[in-house]
Amino acid sequence: METTVSAATGKSARGFWTMAPVAAAWVLSVLSWLGVCLDDCEAAHMYRLFGIPLPPFGVAYFAVCGLAWIAGRRFRFSGFLFLLLLSGALGSEIVFLRVQQRDIGQWCPLCVGIAVSVVAACALIARERWPGVAVQLRGDERNLVMKRLAGKTAWILIAFLAGMGISAAGLKKPDAFAAGLSAKSLVIGDTDSSLEVYIVTDWFCPSCRAAEPEILKGARQAMLQAKLVFVDYPIHTETLNYIPYNLSFMIREKEKYLQIREALAVLALKNREPMPEDIQKAVSPLGVKYVPLNYTDVLAGTQYFNTLIQKFKVPGTPTLVVLDSQTGKVKTLSGSSEITSDNILKALAEVSGK
Repeated sequence: METTVSAATGKSARGFWTMAPVAAAWVLSVLSWLGVCLDDCEAAHMYRLFGIPLPPFGVAYFAVCGLAWIAGRRFRFSGFLFLLLLSGALGSEIVFLRVQQRDIGQWCPLCVGIAVSVVAACALIARERWPGVAVQLRGDERNLVMKRLAGKTAWILIAFLAGMGISAAGLKKPDAFAAGLSAKSLVIGDTDSSLEVYIVTDWFCPSCRAAEPEILKGARQAMLQAKLVFVDYPIHTETLNYIPYNLSFMIREKEKYLQIREALAVLALKNREPMPEDIQKAVSPLGVKYVPLNYTDVLAGTQYFNTLIQKFKVPGTPTLVVLDSQTGKVKTLSGSSEITSDNILKALAEVSGK
């Protein structure tokens, strides 16, 4: 009797430890969804699985795994479904890691942690189930056990390959934001030019405020020959309050954007946490109506900004980067003393070779 109770207790404990890595994968997916990892994760977050952002997909998937594990304590088929779900996840994680290594060129700690958790869960299940199989193979029903094992192995392999195939087919890095908006939607100026100007500022940076008049003067001249993108770098956390508004105006009000930017800069001097009605009041004299973006578009825009900041290794604000996308030549200006309208035009001439 004691032996039976001990065996049951041991099996329950093993089952718990099998679920622990899955719970860890779910927690890491939640942290990824909340944007806890900002430096190395943003490029990975730009990817979608059939249009679905990866973090919420991971949260939902591992939640289903948890439900299958709980049901598996009572229903035998649910226990096998849990195994199939993990096999599919293992195939998917192999594809995700390959994309990070080959396409992104850097590792997202949270994504790697999720992959390790899935591998650990699969390893624990194999360790838990193999001894029981080995004992059964010594009995009289060897052929029956072998057939059952072969059938289950085939289903596991199918789930693994399906995870790889579905992920390989559906994993994309879209140029588009959620509502049909593209990264190109943030561009003002000459959209056909190979010259690109990225102006990185913080709405509450004193140096940025000092440089803003020269930035706007140079931007008006530069946009005649180059693409311009204004990038928000929230060194001061209050800048996060302005990013949704700034993104909306860059996308929807290109012709009046520089004027709108001036109005927002004035508002930022007296209001660190503006409400939509405050924004509307500030831009109404320009004949502009503020139309909010949805949350997913704001998140995608913020991630795009962070990707640019990492790509150009922006040291701080204000920073201006001039790039020729054809030759790859880059010129960077930093600080209010360097970023003048004359220097912006000189940088364009230097990079373009004209």
